[in-house]
Amino acid sequence: MPVIDADVAQLSREKAISVFADNMRLSNDGTSFVIMISFIASQPDKAALIANRIAEIYVNDQLESKVLAGSRTSTFYRQRLGELEQEVRVAEEAVARYESSIGLDTGRGTTLNQQELSDINAEIIRLRGDLAERRAKLTLVRNLRASGGDLGSIADVANSALILRLREQETELLRREAEYSSLYGPRHPRILDLQNERQELNVKIASEVERIALTLQNEVQVSATRLASLEAQLADVRNATAADSASQVRLNELRRQADISKRAYEDFLQRSKTLEENQELVQPDVRIVLIAKPPTRPSSPGSKIFAATGFVICFAIAALVAIVRERLDRGIRSAREVERLLGLNTLGMVPHIGRLKNGQKPYQYLMTKPLSAYTEAVRSVYMAVKLSNVDKQPKVVMVTSSLPNEGKTTFALSLATFAARSHKRVLLIDLDLRHPSVHGELGWQVSGGLVEYMAGDRPLEEVIHHDLETGIHFLPIKGQTTNPTELLDSQRMRQLIDMCREAYDYIVLDSAPVASVTDTRVAALLADRTIFVLRWGSTVASAAEDSVQTLRDVGIEPAGAVITQVDIKRHAKYGYGDMGEYYSQSQKYYVN
Repeated sequence: MPVIDADVAQLSREKAISVFADNMRLSNDGTSFVIMISFIASQPDKAALIANRIAEIYVNDQLESKVLAGSRTSTFYRQRLGELEQEVRVAEEAVARYESSIGLDTGRGTTLNQQELSDINAEIIRLRGDLAERRAKLTLVRNLRASGGDLGSIADVANSALILRLREQETELLRREAEYSSLYGPRHPRILDLQNERQELNVKIASEVERIALTLQNEVQVSATRLASLEAQLADVRNATAADSASQVRLNELRRQADISKRAYEDFLQRSKTLEENQELVQPDVRIVLIAKPPTRPSSPGSKIFAATGFVICFAIAALVAIVRERLDRGIRSAREVERLLGLNTLGMVPHIGRLKNGQKPYQYLMTKPLSAYTEAVRSVYMAVKLSNVDKQPKVVMVTSSLPNEGKTTFALSLATFAARSHKRVLLIDLDLRHPSVHGELGWQVSGGLVEYMAGDRPLEEVIHHDLETGIHFLPIKGQTTNPTELLDSQRMRQLIDMCREAYDYIVLDSAPVASVTDTRVAALLADRTIFVLRWGSTVASAAEDSVQTLRDVGIEPAGAVITQVDIKRHAKYGYGDMGEYYSQSQKYYVN
């Protein structure tokens, strides 16, 4: 492809950058945060200069990045502060306008209606007291009149200035009358004049007392009228105050909004000040610990030495990899390994079928090839379990493995199919509550299963299905449960197994892997025998050992192990001397 002249400079620049990057080395010792920079150049001084310059550029870039980040943050804070300041101003103005609209006295914190209500209440209380006092005085006057008593004992009468002067005049007349009586006798004209004057005084006193009594009566009427008027006014003010209460709710909301805006503004303002103070103290996160010096010797030998050394090293590595791969192969392959590592007998070694035609499944292969090595292996497992107790043949058999993808479900389905082909009434129960697969392997779509039956949502006859192709009945899993272990350990589950024992000749339980979940430990207690499945060359010995020991910890001793997907040809090459090797030597007896 021709190069355009305009692109020559760019291509040259990219090539120079590529060469520069290839010659630069960055390393770390793994125990500290020190980064070592080295550069390969034809001249020692040039190599040291470039390495130092790289370090300086990196440090400066760190500082500039922090300064730029701080500047962007400061700009953001300034903009945000302006927005918050405007929000505070708008919120406070809204509070002031609303306070003014409802007539709030900002000095007292109350509205005019509330202040008027308080004043009226105080005035009513005072008037009620005055009215009660005046009514008491009026009642006393009326009682004294009715009984003919002396009204002079009333405080208002006794304290009247006019009454006091009249009483003083009366006293003076009495004194003079007594004095004249001793001098002139009781019928003297002067004494008669004094008596007439005294009678006139009594009339004036009585008239003044009557006026005071009438005044009391008038005051009671005025006070009562004033009180009634204030009480009527109080009702109106109370209605207005109720409206003020609703306004107070809105005012409180506006005040809260103003307080929130103010607090946000103050918080941002404090952060902004702190940021400005820290901005003056910005330092890069890195520093140059040691300046590079020109090297005194070349950094690497010649290319020919490298090529020879590389060839020798590659040959050694290849040989070492081959040896290590052989040593590190931890997959179980033979019956002797099963007995030595797990302490179990090998019930059968199921050969790998290879490619099946037209999407055929292993259990279908078993039905179409009854004399194949695969069928013979399943038959040997079936008979081994059956003969493990001649007096009481096992009726409920559980199939499990240590980890997923070891052929557990495939073998359980094949075992159930073989039993059904042996004229047994067979039930296959899927107990892998977390990853059910039995109905999927059979190609069924189900609407209910074990979980629905255990919950009481479906009867048993609706959740047990009959597969006409294989002849087996199966109980699938459709729904999910939040506690699979409790479901398996329930009394209803044990009752289900007991009912199935009565209705079927052979029951196969497909459980979850032992090492994955704890469900299998509980499910194993439901079975008469447990078969432990291993995948040839794949199952890790340590996982299998831990799983078998887990079963033994709950009192379950597996009936034996089954090795699945055995590569017959490769197995024979290893020369293990077990039944798997004999399959390859007995091909004429099988019709595969």
